[in-house]
Amino acid sequence: MLGAACATAGESAAFCAVARKSVEADDRLGGALAAVFGKAAFNAAGDDCIYPLKVLRYASADVLVVQAGEPGEGCHGCGALLSAYVVQRVNGGLKTVARFREFANLGSNGAVGDISSIEIAGDDALAIESGGVFQGYASTALNFFAFRAGQLVALTESSIVIGADNSGAETDPRKVVVVTATWFFDPADKTALVVDYKIEVHGAAPRIERVVWRLQGSSLAISRGRVPPEVTAASGG
Repeated sequence: MLGAACATAGESAAFCAVARKSVEADDRLGGALAAVFGKAAFNAAGDDCIYPLKVLRYASADVLVVQAGEPGEGCHGCGALLSAYVVQRVNGGLKTVARFREFANLGSNGAVGDISSIEIAGDDALAIESGGVFQGYASTALNFFAFRAGQLVALTESSIVIGADNSGAETDPRKVVVVTATWFFDPADKTALVVDYKIEVHGAAPRIERVVWRLQGSSLAISRGRVPPEVTAASGG
């Protein structure tokens, strides 16, 4: 991560007024924000402000993730435009060493879900879950981004769907399909993403199907199994 090109010092920003309380309640978030942007002015709203989402901790640095606009205030089909800032911990202080502006646009209604720090094949990385509901079909997706050779690289050409539910679209309860999933990287092989899908269909016992993605070069591709067809059906895709 710290091999990234050095960032220029300081940049101005208008922060979303609704973010003030969450920043003031989180010392780590406030510290990272000050290291990247200097003094924060929480006096903006709408699409023109920056909303600090989370600080992720890695062995050698922290990563501040922000989005453009207030979460949940975008149009139905609009994703959240995300940026990431690498902040190195130096002599008890913080120093911004890299900026990755607008590295992804994910989610719906201008919002994403969980953002977590992980390791993939020896690289520091981000895992981002997002989702939405369209015409009664609900879905949750997963995307990965790795810090490599000074870049923040997307490891998925398209989102990996890990949840689907058509109960909002079906009037016949016998046709309702609900898919949930758990995922993890194999502790013995950090290139292998394991997703266990649980499929629940009316009138049938729940079943579990395992699909394994493996990192091939700079992208994850299915190496074992297949995504259950119920995922596509239940997500409306």
